[in-house]
Amino acid sequence: MKIIFLFFFALFATVSFAQLPKSGTYIYDYCDEEYNKCIGKCKVVIKGSKIWVYAPANLTGIKEGELYESGTLYKHTSGKWIIIHNKKDKLTKILGGCEGPVWINFKQKRFWTC
Repeated sequence: MKIIFLFFFALFATVSFAQLPKSGTYIYDYCDEEYNKCIGKCKVVIKGSKIWVYAPANLTGIKEGELYESGTLYKHTSGKWIIIHNKKDKLTKILGGCEGPVWINFKQKRFWTC
């Protein structure tokens, strides 16, 4: 009986982390992959599978609160949630670095860009 309980608990935990968060406004860490660190806080708005990310205070060339990124959330084959702009973005093999799409970690509340 304990084995069955543990199996269902593990399955539930895996599925719950794989889901999109509820629609709403959140504060996430704004992280830069080039430097591999978070450099500020940004506002993230989610409505269904659509997302809008607003710039943090310390970015060069963009004012705090301006729209930085928007698009549709898509779970990549790598398991990461990426922000796509068209169907072709779903096929990308490059994640990370400055060549691939930006991605978001819902569990840690981190938005990653380059």
